Amino acid sequence: MNLILRAQVATAAHDIVPSWPMESFIAVNPLAGHEPRPFETAAAPGVVLARSRDAYLADADRGRIVDTDLEAALAERVPELAGQLTIGGKSVSAVSVAILDMRITPWTSPVAAAPTAPWLDEYLAIWVSSYLNPDPLWAMPHKQHGFYQAWRTLARRDPSLPRTVRRTVAELPVEPDAALAWALVKLGVPADAVTETLRSELHHLPGWVGHIKWRAERIGDIDLLSYLGVRLTLRALLGLTRLTAPPGPTQADVTPPALWHRAEHVARSIGGGRADRDDIAAVSRILATHPVPDHALTWQQAYELHYRAALVDGLRDTDPFTPRPQLQLVMCIDPRSEGMRRHVEVLPEVETFGFAGFFGVPVRFSRYKARGAINSLPALLTARHHLTEHPTHSAQAENHTMRGRARDALRRSTHRADSGTVTPFAFAEVSGWLFGAISVLRTLTPTLQARIHRFLTPATATLPSNVTVADAFTLEERAAMAETAVRMMGITQFAPLVVLAGHASESMNNLYQSALDCGACGGNPGAANARASAAIFNAPDVRVLLAARGIDIPSDSFFIAAEHNTVTDAVTLLDQHLIPQSHVDAVHTFNRAQHTAAEILIRERAQDLPGASPHSPSRVQRRAHDWAEVYPELGLAGNAAMVIGPRRMTRGVNLDRRVFLHSYQTELDLDGAALETIMTAPLVVAQWINHQYYFSALNPATLGAGTKTIHNAVGTIGVLAGHTGDLRRGLPWQSVGLGDQLFHEPMRLTVIIQAPLDSIGRIVSRNQVLRNLLDNSWITLTARNDSAAPWHRYTPYGWTAAPTALKGT
Repeated sequence: MNLILRAQVATAAHDIVPSWPMESFIAVNPLAGHEPRPFETAAAPGVVLARSRDAYLADADRGRIVDTDLEAALAERVPELAGQLTIGGKSVSAVSVAILDMRITPWTSPVAAAPTAPWLDEYLAIWVSSYLNPDPLWAMPHKQHGFYQAWRTLARRDPSLPRTVRRTVAELPVEPDAALAWALVKLGVPADAVTETLRSELHHLPGWVGHIKWRAERIGDIDLLSYLGVRLTLRALLGLTRLTAPPGPTQADVTPPALWHRAEHVARSIGGGRADRDDIAAVSRILATHPVPDHALTWQQAYELHYRAALVDGLRDTDPFTPRPQLQLVMCIDPRSEGMRRHVEVLPEVETFGFAGFFGVPVRFSRYKARGAINSLPALLTARHHLTEHPTHSAQAENHTMRGRARDALRRSTHRADSGTVTPFAFAEVSGWLFGAISVLRTLTPTLQARIHRFLTPATATLPSNVTVADAFTLEERAAMAETAVRMMGITQFAPLVVLAGHASESMNNLYQSALDCGACGGNPGAANARASAAIFNAPDVRVLLAARGIDIPSDSFFIAAEHNTVTDAVTLLDQHLIPQSHVDAVHTFNRAQHTAAEILIRERAQDLPGASPHSPSRVQRRAHDWAEVYPELGLAGNAAMVIGPRRMTRGVNLDRRVFLHSYQTELDLDGAALETIMTAPLVVAQWINHQYYFSALNPATLGAGTKTIHNAVGTIGVLAGHTGDLRRGLPWQSVGLGDQLFHEPMRLTVIIQAPLDSIGRIVSRNQVLRNLLDNSWITLTARNDSAAPWHRYTPYGWTAAPTALKGT
């Protein structure tokens, strides 16, 4: 085993972000490996970091970016621009000169080409797809020996390879590391260039490479060493010896004018058409500090500053909610929950909280007698506890299981008949009339078809059951999870009814279904976690331990799980058979409140949803069953900020479903432990989501997935654009745009925290991930000690008073 070569492969792959399969798709920052570097220097091949000049100028024309935004952005990015100068007898500020240059000097976004080796890339994409596809027509032989060895065995009979190459393949080393070492020597790669050569090769097929890295870490059936062994061996055998670094960005269409000409143009604009040599020289010195390639990110920063100022100025400071609330609703921090919370809270007796949607209960969950399980927990964690459900009626459960298995058997046999090599025509002759009728119903009346399907398939109904967490967690573990949840949410008193609402999305024919489910639950619905959390809080023995730790939950407080459908905005209470008679009226009150809130929220969302009308909320809801709908909902499009603090800061404020809301009370977290957990887990996940949308919007063809309309699935792994090629990364265009226009506003995450600045500073200083994100401008942080304190902005050099527009509330 060549340990040095394996270490070189690991080093070359360091910046590659693992790509989750579609069945558990979660948002990640596709440039996460670059976070230790400043944002503006982190562009990988083929990556654009900002919008076009025309887009920013249009924003300036409509007042979305104003001069004070540009001044603040320049002050942050180019602090040496302070001061005045005289042009044509006029005294002007250096900043105003730079702003004028930004407005009148043309530039275009860099155009960068991702590296390609067309034949080799296409060939490898076919082999990797065949090897990894979990549901192929024919299973790839020799898979049990690993990717490289399977290829080595089969390539001897591969007609797409020249005959001489096929003969030589049999003589290749048996092990992938030995083959890779042989190929590097054959290609003449010097020892000191091996790592960079490997890194360059990994820039090809970035989608497949990212998924291979994920599988190597999670499953282990393939790794990048074996992939590179095949790739470099083919290069050597075929004489494809051109091993170059991936191309960098190149300026296209418009070449920025030389500095002197820029300065002359700006000086004449200031001087009314006249400018002497001294004026031009003075302007040149100013413009040299802010070269044209920097203009794009200065515009972007001004764009983000404008939003941040409006957001912070809109925050409130109402009095704490002192009377005991009659109803409390805990929802995920997801921006889609913000609208439901806002509309439910019009009732003064209702209080809401935001908490990561797995409710602090990381589990691997399986339904009663299910064959498989889901990891319902954040990607940052590893499942150590397996949770299942137990039916309330054994006989009913057995019938339910038998019907479900019969349905699954029918589904599998139908799939095999439909996709086999001999049976499809006969299958169509026998059953085509039935599936034709179903297709007509599904196309013309999707809601009716869904109702008929539910009526005819009772096995799909929810099985009345209980989640017994005592089987998975010790009493001490359950009490610790409950205490952590309370302190992170900042609940100081408990209502008679506390609803823990996870969320899920419902849509047909949608390969990106899991991208719309709960990211904190690993791309799964949050119902299992909500049920487990409710069971923990309702347990008398847990409450005894909590009371000893200063958390008193009244005996009349009952916790119930629920699930928020983000397509229909229905909130369904789960495990209703557990509701005590004493709380039936409170449940009815909640149901009325959430139904009213849903009706208002659907009309609100319909104003942004392509093809929807606020006058027809039922058409918005029917999107859940429409198999032709590419916009079932907008997901987290528009996400721009995260607020960590008491709900009274945002209660009653319309945040347009753009803000992650995590509740937090300093008074319940004197040592800052809960805040550190929030900042190193939910905040990091929110940043992943934010950058997934950011880069998918700006780079739809490279870091996004392109349009849904030409997607083909590779089992449950991912999608291809067409029938072959690279595995697509990121979100489809329909998650961020309509036609050729963006509806997602790409902005780096604005984080706002109400907590002691000293505590925040200590948390940042001891967590490298936070230092990378903040010091390198991947996100921004604005904070204040308490509601009476001024806002401050975090910088790598310490806290500084926030710009004037951000001061106060």
